[in-house]
Amino acid sequence: MSPSLYSYSPLPMVSCLRESNLRDSRLWLVFLLCLLVVGLLVSLIIFAVKANSKGCKDGLRAQQECQNQTDHLQHQLTVAQEVLQRTKAQYTVCNQTVENLRDSLEMEKTQSQKQLKELQGEIKRLNQKLQEASEEAERLRKEFRRTTVNSGSFSCSSSSSLLFIAVVVLGLNALLT
Repeated sequence: MSPSLYSYSPLPMVSCLRESNLRDSRLWLVFLLCLLVVGLLVSLIIFAVKANSKGCKDGLRAQQECQNQTDHLQHQLTVAQEVLQRTKAQYTVCNQTVENLRDSLEMEKTQSQKQLKELQGEIKRLNQKLQEASEEAERLRKEFRRTTVNSGSFSCSSSSSLLFIAVVVLGLNALLT
């Protein structure tokens, strides 16, 4: 017996098994791919039918209307915010103007009160002068009467002085009233 005659050669059989397994694997792979394609095709058909259904179209239209409304409301909000900003700016300017006017009014009031006190002091001073002038005029009248009664006549210069004092007294009186 020679070793070559009885020797076992496992290679052709393994090779045969491998080829058979490879064919089976390819068949299963093709089958799975076909199954996958059919499944995707069925899913795509179902999706297309649902996407083109009345409910889906209505929902899409409602969503578009909602988006349009949202855009419109967003625009209105933006406009309202701009108006609000302008109104706030005007409010700030108005408040500043009111504050300035209050300050001016307060200064004017203070100044008027000061002028009023000065005028009241001037009036008191003029009243005092008027009183003094009246007293002087009364004294001069009495003196004039005494002089005219005693002498019987009066001079032109004392008459002019008396007339001047009367005019001053009447002028001061008119000024005060």
